[in-house]
Amino acid sequence: MLETIKILFERGGYTVMSAITICLLIALVIIIERTYRFWFVYDLANTSAFMAHVQKMVMNNSIENAIRSCKKMRPKLLPFVLAEGLKRANDSTEEIENSIEVANLYAVPKVMKMVPLLGTIANVSTLLGLLGTLFGLMKSFAAAATATGAQKQTLLAEGIAEALTATSFGLSTALLCLLAFGGLSWKQTSIVDALNQHSARLIDLLYTRKTKLQKR
Repeated sequence: MLETIKILFERGGYTVMSAITICLLIALVIIIERTYRFWFVYDLANTSAFMAHVQKMVMNNSIENAIRSCKKMRPKLLPFVLAEGLKRANDSTEEIENSIEVANLYAVPKVMKMVPLLGTIANVSTLLGLLGTLFGLMKSFAAAATATGAQKQTLLAEGIAEALTATSFGLSTALLCLLAFGGLSWKQTSIVDALNQHSARLIDLLYTRKTKLQKR
């Protein structure tokens, strides 16, 4: 395995191949970290069921129990946002909205960060691959101009191999980044949409609860 990697680095050029490898490692760290955060830390397995549970407690006027249920689910983001709104359940609707908005301003940036960097890495990897292509072609043209006989054929083959190896590695890295970017962006949008949808639902529930209490 290590011998194969060494051969590929020699064939593609150490400078370009090392730069693309750094891009690949950074991308893998981002992909692994964001995947873990999105699926196992920030998102609930069933947001609708949890919201139904909170709704039931709110309508039964069990605000403290609802807050405790939300705190048990931390560090999930939706329960955190809901808990901030529930803490102001007896305040005005405007104050409830403000507290939820502040909570969203804290939660949403946690979801949005780092993923856009994958697009940048994809572009850089592609350009590095093309740079490797130019280096390989320069080597081939230099061989065509100066070398003769068997040496010329060898240098031409080495230049073409360098161009193709660097290009394929750069494009493969870029493809991985773009695929991961698409998947993570989808999950990112899903989490943010759930925050917006259910926080708005909570505001409506608390308003309904307050209206019922005032009529008693």
